[in-house]
Order: sequence, then structure tokens, then C-alpha cells
Amino acid sequence: MNDYQKSLKENYAFTPKAALDFAFLIEKQAESVYKKLDIHFPVITSSTVHHIGTVKDASLVEIARALEISHQLTSQRVKTLIDLDIIEANKDSQDKRRTVYSLTRSGKRQFTKLCDYLEKAEAVFVELNQELEVDFLELLKRAKLAFLERTIYQRIFSEE
Repeated sequence: MNDYQKSLKENYAFTPKAALDFAFLIEKQAESVYKKLDIHFPVITSSTVHHIGTVKDASLVEIARALEISHQLTSQRVKTLIDLDIIEANKDSQDKRRTVYSLTRSGKRQFTKLCDYLEKAEAVFVELNQELEVDFLELLKRAKLAFLERTIYQRIFSEE
């Protein structure tokens, strides 16, 4: 590791980079688990599959709101999952202007496998919490809430 790389890892200003690096590490490691469990969709789309599998059908807006992600990102994930035959698009029987997404037959099998993975992953993160002696999920929630209550901008320019 060179001096610059070391400075990145020690500079608190790069905390968001460290968080992203951690997220990418988990995603990369989960890919091999998905392969072993015969899960056929990208790790990054798991929350979308889980949401649709849980609520049975949902519109793009409903998915985006539930997952707190942009409409554009939701649309990209939905397209990927349609292409993989995990979900399908149908016109709402009550409102033909509205499209709802639901799991295909294959998607339902994949959802069951995803739920099995999520149970195992939860146990892994509980173990990690014990190993690090910190509730990592709670820490992330608290950090997010702190920045929602007082933004980076407000924290930097509060004295002006």
C-alpha cells in the first residue's frame, strides 16, 4: 500500500468511500454464495426481488419508495429482472395505465432461495456484530439519521 492509499484509509473525509468499498466487498463475496445457492440474479437486485416477492406485486413507484432508491435505478433493476425471467410486467386490473410487477414461476423459486440466503446472511452479520462488538446496522441507521437531521453542508457551513 502506497502513502496515498494509506492516507485515503486514514482520512475521515473519505468515510463514504470506505462505506462503498465495504458494500462492494460484500456484494462481490455474495456473488459466489449466490452461485453456490443457484440464485440467478445480480446481488444488487436482491432487495427488489425480496420486495416484490413479499408484497406479491408492485409498481415502479411503489418499489422505489419502499427501497428508498431513485425511479431510474428501480427501472434499471426491474428491466434486468424481466430479462432474467425473474419478474414480469402486467397491467393493473383496476387501472390499465398502471403497470405492476410480480414474480414469474422461476422468480418464485428464486425468491425462496433468496430468503434462505437472507437467513444465513443475517446470522453472518450478527456474528460480525459480536466479533466487532458493535451493532453495525444500528450504527448505519444512526449515521444516516444524523445526516438527515443535519446535512454535510450544514455541518461544514454552520459557523458562517
